[in-house]
Amino acid sequence: MLTLVRPEDVGQDEAPSKRRRPRSTALTDAEAMRLRAALKNIKGLFGSWDCLAEVMGVPKTTITNFVYGSHPSTTHGLALRAAKAAGTTVEQLLGGLAAADRCPHCGTTLEAP
Repeated sequence: MLTLVRPEDVGQDEAPSKRRRPRSTALTDAEAMRLRAALKNIKGLFGSWDCLAEVMGVPKTTITNFVYGSHPSTTHGLALRAAKAAGTTVEQLLGGLAAADRCPHCGTTLEAP
């Protein structure tokens, strides 16, 4: 029979340490603004926050708290899940505005139909 024993000097009287996420994982203000707009548009594709949350694999409150500002900061993980749900890349989701009359890949002018 195997018996697990905790070493005596580990964590008996210590409070658990609170680890902060590095600032590098937080989105910039511009990226957060674009992600909020993207999530609102993606929600329109899926019909409800509940459905979008299920597809993204996160609780609905995680998305709605971020979108409506009660939890203003987030990580790139939420952006990655949103991009996967939308079928696009994080770069396209968080990138700047693109001209509608130009090819997103090469930049050539597209002809009107």
